[in-house]
Amino acid sequence: MASPRKPRVLPPGMAHARRSAVLVLVGLLASTTPLPYTAVAAIPLVWAAVESIRAILAMFRGRAPTRGIVWSAVGLVMVCALTVVVLLPYAVYGPAKRLQDCTSGANTAVALAECKSHFYGGLESLLGGFLSV
Repeated sequence: MASPRKPRVLPPGMAHARRSAVLVLVGLLASTTPLPYTAVAAIPLVWAAVESIRAILAMFRGRAPTRGIVWSAVGLVMVCALTVVVLLPYAVYGPAKRLQDCTSGANTAVALAECKSHFYGGLESLLGGFLSV
């Protein structure tokens, strides 16, 4: 008879790190939705940031290997960057929504280029020339 399997004990903070990774994937999938619904992606991304911080703290307290702490910190940076990318279009919601609607209806490359030129022209007047080089 085989001996019963012993449950594998995870290093400190690893459960938080795994949960954070799954939440980042959910947030990444939710960020691909059209513009008014991308805000839903902020919920799992903020939760992933909290789990990453918990993982880093637990790894510090539990004397986990440095590479685990580093990877959790890299994950936290990626979560913050993705959260900014998801929430940034809401700063210029009107022009961004018009660009999305225009590009979804554009059938040719010329129409797509015209949509983009209108978008960048609107942003230039909105931001007062900060985008011009």
